[in-house]
Amino acid sequence: MQYLSLGINALSGELPKELGQLTDLRSFAFGTNNFSGSLPSEIGNLVKLEQLYFDSSGVSGEIPSTFANLQSLTIVWASDNELTGNIPDFIGNWSKLTVLRLQGNSFEGPIPSSFSNLTSLTDLRVSDISNASSSSLEFIKNMKLLSTLVLRNNNISDSIPSNIGEYGSLTQLDLSFNNLSGQLPESLFNLSQLTYLFLGNNQLTGTLPSLKSTSLLNM
Repeated sequence: MQYLSLGINALSGELPKELGQLTDLRSFAFGTNNFSGSLPSEIGNLVKLEQLYFDSSGVSGEIPSTFANLQSLTIVWASDNELTGNIPDFIGNWSKLTVLRLQGNSFEGPIPSSFSNLTSLTDLRVSDISNASSSSLEFIKNMKLLSTLVLRNNNISDSIPSNIGEYGSLTQLDLSFNNLSGQLPESLFNLSQLTYLFLGNNQLTGTLPSLKSTSLLNM
């Protein structure tokens, strides 16, 4: 078996550890269910896994250390669960990732600096880190392929990178509800693909040119 989807049901109980025996799986989805308990460490045996979807699955607790083995992953959706603890540093070793979504959990900060290795990302969404130690934006330095960057409510204390204009594929940028400060960089005005911009609830200064501000939605 290479593809297993259990999503959008009313399944409950703990995920069985026997899932770790499905070592040929490429895609595993179990989101939008009522599971309980933690993620089985045995899922770390699924080293061929490329896609993992478990938004709103009901699972809780820390991501097991065995997940460090999942280095074939390209897509991970893990939002709206009760995941706790620090976001694992080993996620930075999932170098094939193109999509990573970690919104609406109960993680503690900071965002790992190892994320700087994830230079193939086109979609990165991390938000709502609780009791967060201060993070910076240094880790996005080489993520020039991003089309969606959502880092909302993560206690990020930094300024918007002066080279943000080099992220030419950006269509959505959400850095709201952080501790960003400083002047809006001029290069931000050069993002011709940018459609959604959220920068509210920071300490930023400066204004967007009127032509740009009227073309953006929900600033």
